[in-house]
Amino acid sequence: MLKITSKIILTSLVFALSSCATNAPITLPESGATLEGTVTYGGEPVLFALIIAQNNNGSATGKVDPQTGKYLIKNIPLGEVNIAVNTDAGMGDYQQAVMQGGAYKGPDGKAGTVNLKLVAVPKKYHDVSSSGLTTTIVKGSNTFNIQIDK
Repeated sequence: MLKITSKIILTSLVFALSSCATNAPITLPESGATLEGTVTYGGEPVLFALIIAQNNNGSATGKVDPQTGKYLIKNIPLGEVNIAVNTDAGMGDYQQAVMQGGAYKGPDGKAGTVNLKLVAVPKKYHDVSSSGLTTTIVKGSNTFNIQIDK
């Protein structure tokens, strides 16, 4: 009887401890900085992409709003950041817009119509370590228009 009770207690303890761990996202301290701008590839606007900014202090992301052609990243880490433009990550938004005949709700939740042309950038720009895109972030609003040549 003692063995069964100790197994039950041990199992309950393991279950209780494992249920304390959550998959809640880790929230970084507020940096007080945002980054916004437009993205072009070979002079054409990139309307469906995930923009990633990263440095040793952390990372932040934002989507290009296909209605305005602008991206916005909030709570971006301060200092020099490496930037990536991942058009594969924007493919879901593009497909949604196509299925809705050009109607789309952007990151702000507002409905509108968008240009249905998908402009994909080369894979090297999808990763912050290979894109070669950098900018320096200070507190407040920062602007960085990303222009990728063909």
